Amino acid sequence: MSKTVIIVGGSLAGLIHGLQHKRLGNNVIILEQESGERHSHHAGIGFGINAQEFLRKYDLTGLTPAFASHSRRWAYYTRPNVMNTKGSIQLTSWGLLNSILRANFDGLASAACPNPPPAAEGDGSATYLTGKRVTALQCTKETITVNYVDTHADRPESIEADLVIGADGVNSTVRQLVNAPVTKRYAGYVAWRGTISEKLVSKETVEYLSGHVSLQFSKRTYLLCYIIPTDTGNFEPGERLLNWVWYYNVADDSPEMTDIFTDVTGRLHHNNVSRGLVRSEVWERCRAELLPRISGPFQELLQKTSNPFVTKIRDAICTTASFYDGRVLLVGDAYTTLRPHLGAATEQAAFHSNTLETVYHGKKTPEEWSSGVGRFAQRIILINKIIAELGTGTVFSLLKSILFYVVFLIKLKFGRN
Repeated sequence: MSKTVIIVGGSLAGLIHGLQHKRLGNNVIILEQESGERHSHHAGIGFGINAQEFLRKYDLTGLTPAFASHSRRWAYYTRPNVMNTKGSIQLTSWGLLNSILRANFDGLASAACPNPPPAAEGDGSATYLTGKRVTALQCTKETITVNYVDTHADRPESIEADLVIGADGVNSTVRQLVNAPVTKRYAGYVAWRGTISEKLVSKETVEYLSGHVSLQFSKRTYLLCYIIPTDTGNFEPGERLLNWVWYYNVADDSPEMTDIFTDVTGRLHHNNVSRGLVRSEVWERCRAELLPRISGPFQELLQKTSNPFVTKIRDAICTTASFYDGRVLLVGDAYTTLRPHLGAATEQAAFHSNTLETVYHGKKTPEEWSSGVGRFAQRIILINKIIAELGTGTVFSLLKSILFYVVFLIKLKFGRN
């Protein structure tokens, strides 16, 4: 018997879980707070075996979703070729993956997927609603009522559901409504980000960055860069994009933090300053301090980027993913927000989806699933801390992070986690 499933949040995590339930024959409604279609700003993302498994199972578009990278190139200060190491990851743009998921979920046509696939046999219905701000959840023994405001018409509305999935990101409303225990903290650094066409840089820089993830380390800071397709799905050399991230230490509530997060209009932002709003003098000052201490390819990347954006890196760690006997679930960043070092946000959302099948088919309880996703998140959190300390910390903080990870593995081995 089909169920009514409400997904709160219409980004990648919401679409992943919405598509899964559609394929399972359930009737799915996604409630997205933003009005209109979401925009990616050509942001790059990475994913691994869990998202690959999800796409193999549920994607019917036949489109290539990502580049495959199997190595990492390391640069140290001005030396561009210190070593190469192995490591596999799929690299793509947020916009392309979003288009693929929307084509499968509700048949939305786009430049990337102009001919969405027809519904498969056994599919349930799928509806994607924008401008819906969730305000309350009311749970009874039979159903859950989701109350929300239609921001287009400025009126309250409600829907009854058998299952509610909170996929509404780091500032999750669903997490607040179920009073989920969560720890939030600033990581101690921000991420400068940019994406530029490979046409804007030299042939030598494109060759240096092709085929792998490139990492650049300097004094208590590091950058990474990788090539991604365009949002429209263009993988051709000359048309691809160079996506980079620079992790930059800055104290919270410091004058420098205020300076960085005050935009061109004088408004102070708490978490992000979007592309087009970063003050040019702030970007030029930060960039100028780093340029003499990095290798040529990364110098060119930063010099050719005139319009970056910047984000505070924060942890939001939740200890429980299942509520009301498994009728309300938290997934993706709404459950735990992972630092971006491993590119694991989409991977976590797919892991949640893949492992929830054992719950939907009665092989595990929601509580057992919640414990499993907690262990997955804790492992990624600890690895992310090691990478962060390697790039932005001290020798002592790095060794401390490694020790915590070893203790976690020992406890895991002996069933104490």
